[in-house]
Amino acid sequence: MSEFVTFFWVIVAGATVGFIFDFYRSFRHWQGWGRVLTFIGDVLFSLVALFILFRFFERANALAFRFYIIWGSLLGLFLYLRILSRFSVRCFFGIYWVMKYLADLIHRGIKIPIRGLIFIMRPPYAILHWFSLLLYRIGEFILVEPISRMKRRVKDWWRRLLPPNING
Repeated sequence: MSEFVTFFWVIVAGATVGFIFDFYRSFRHWQGWGRVLTFIGDVLFSLVALFILFRFFERANALAFRFYIIWGSLLGLFLYLRILSRFSVRCFFGIYWVMKYLADLIHRGIKIPIRGLIFIMRPPYAILHWFSLLLYRIGEFILVEPISRMKRRVKDWWRRLLPPNING
């Protein structure tokens, strides 16, 4: 390959790393990550950037290390950051806004049938609630009173079985 084509691929590698960095930076800002997630994301970004540079350097000159690949990568990164970075960050935030809008729209669309079902089921639920309270009160009247009377009788019977307390 000619030196011009090799240098071109090295510049593209730097610009690609800049593009991925802008995506990562805008996503991190949009999500509002804390320090721990930012650290983990930075490590993952570094690994992704290393992989991208490896693939482009492999394509450019079969991983033959030359000093100009470092300068070319930095030149590509610098050109990208100066020329295209603002535009791509705005595009990323626009894409995030559209994704959030569509997710909210889908969420509202899913909530409509659920709200309808809640509205339809409210009267039967109220009837069941009233009926269950009625059964509870009837059961309380039928069961609790005899049980408490039986408990009182057992205590009285137990007291009659025990000898009287002389000390107290």
